[in-house]
Amino acid sequence: MEEITPHVHSLDVQLDWFPQPYSPNVHLVVDGEEGALIDAGFSDDQSIDSRLEALRGFAGLKLRYIVITHHHFDHSSGAHRLREETGARIVMHRDEAPLLQRAAEEELPSDVDAPPDRQEFREQTLRFRRDGAKGAPDELVSDGDTLRVGGLTLRMVHSPGHTAGHLSPFLEEGRVVFAGDNVLGLGTTVVPPPPHGDMTQYIDSLTKMQGLGAELMCCGHGPVVREPNRKLQELIDHRHEREQQILSLAGEGRDTVKAMVRAIYPELDKRLLGMAQSQVLSHLSKLEREGRVRTSGEGAETRVEVG
Repeated sequence: MEEITPHVHSLDVQLDWFPQPYSPNVHLVVDGEEGALIDAGFSDDQSIDSRLEALRGFAGLKLRYIVITHHHFDHSSGAHRLREETGARIVMHRDEAPLLQRAAEEELPSDVDAPPDRQEFREQTLRFRRDGAKGAPDELVSDGDTLRVGGLTLRMVHSPGHTAGHLSPFLEEGRVVFAGDNVLGLGTTVVPPPPHGDMTQYIDSLTKMQGLGAELMCCGHGPVVREPNRKLQELIDHRHEREQQILSLAGEGRDTVKAMVRAIYPELDKRLLGMAQSQVLSHLSKLEREGRVRTSGEGAETRVEVG
C-alpha cells in the first residue's frame, strides 16, 4: 500500500501472470472511518486477499463504495468479492452497466491483450468477465453526481471514448482525478472503433478532464501523473498528429488500413496487430464523420479516400 496523498492510497498488487507491464491500479479514497475504492482489480485470490489485508490496516474503516471506472474485467471482476467482504455498494455510470453484463456473454473489445502463447490467461479472461457480471451495480450515476466519503466529495465525471460509460471520478478536496483507462501512467490507451469506443468522444473527454483543474492524476495502469493537464494535452496532440499521419499516408497511396499499420508501426509485435488496426479504424471513423475521408471495405482491407 502506498500513500499518494493523506486521503488517497494505492492498493497495488504485482501479478506475475499478468501479460502487460502494469497491473490494474486500485485506489482507496479515505477520510476518517469512511472509504471508497476506485476500481476493483482482478477477482483472483492474490488480488482480493492483498487488498482486504490493506483495508484492514485502516482501523474501523467502513468501505462505502466501489466505484468502477469502466467494465473491462481487469478493473471490474473483483468487485463482487470485495462487496461480499465489506458491504460496500458498487457504483457505475448508467451507460456502462449494460456492457458489464454483455461482456460475460460476448467477446467485447478489451484493452487487455492476451498473447496467443498465454493460453491459461486467455481462458482466465472468460472467468474474469463472468466474475465482472456478478458485480452488478447497486447505484447508477450520471455526470455531475456526487458521493460523500466522510467529509470528502467524489464528483462523477462522465468521460466516454475508451468505453461508452467510462467514469473519471474527481476528488474535489485535493483536486485528484482518477483517470481510469482514459490515461495510462506511461504510454497511450486503446480506443476501439464504434460501436465499442469513439475517438471523437475520447478527445472531447480529455479536454473535459483538463477543465477540472486537477493537481494530481491517478491512472488505471502505471504511475501517478504529477502534471495532469500537461499529460492530457500531450495525449490530445498525439491523437491529432496521428490523424494527420493517416491523411498523409492516404494521400501518398498507402490507402488501406493494412498499409497504414505497416507505415505507422513498422516494428510492431505481431501479437499487437489487432490493436493497431483498431486504432487506425477508430481514427478513420472520426475523420469520416467529419467529412475528411471516405472509406470502403472492412477491417485491414478498408480503403481510404481523402476528401
